[in-house]
Amino acid sequence: MQEDVRKDFLPLVSKSWRFMTWLTRTSAALLLLVMSLVLFILPVIICKNVTILVVVSILYYPALGFGLYRFILYQKTVRNREVKKIIVDDKGVHYERKNGITDHILYDDLEKYNLADEYDVDLSPRNKIYVLKVKHNDSVINIDFDGVDAGYSSYIVNLNALRRKYIQGIVYFRPDLRINPSVYTAYNINPVDFTFHKKEYWTVLAKTLAVLILLGSILGCIMLGLVKWLSKDQIYLH
Repeated sequence: MQEDVRKDFLPLVSKSWRFMTWLTRTSAALLLLVMSLVLFILPVIICKNVTILVVVSILYYPALGFGLYRFILYQKTVRNREVKKIIVDDKGVHYERKNGITDHILYDDLEKYNLADEYDVDLSPRNKIYVLKVKHNDSVINIDFDGVDAGYSSYIVNLNALRRKYIQGIVYFRPDLRINPSVYTAYNINPVDFTFHKKEYWTVLAKTLAVLILLGSILGCIMLGLVKWLSKDQIYLH
């Protein structure tokens, strides 16, 4: 029976979107450029006195240079581990990286907690999102289908499908593992046929966008009021 399931469980490979990859890289480069310019001219903006500017510059710019150096080293390390391709098949998930190494998180290596109040496959919060949490080779790890690439080498458009496929593989090939029902809810997955609940997803997304627009409008009104108030004070001073 399991052999039939494996035969029908076809591999799913990540798909890249060149336009979004280019857009993400360009946006990141522009953001870094703007931040660098701000950091370089910050002492000039803050310090009105030339003597103070010289003293601050002697301390500030070496520290800034050291920070940029550490950032470049970190970026080199990250770039070497960029994910070029993700494959989910009947064995598990495989991350093919830029440095030629392929990392595997196999179904057979997943372990049970053997605790009545602990699910074997659960959710772990990270930066206001949820990632899968499992016990793998005596260690608790997160299986991240959102931040594995971060748009450096490619923008992967089917991360949600890859995650659903992996969860489906756990159900098929490791039925002994208990999955927290909230996993299906968080990822809008139908636990019966593992299809994507588009309506629920777009409803949540629309609510989130509405809240962000509302907060942005409130913040914009506050900033506009603050600018007008400061302008009036400048007029009164003159």
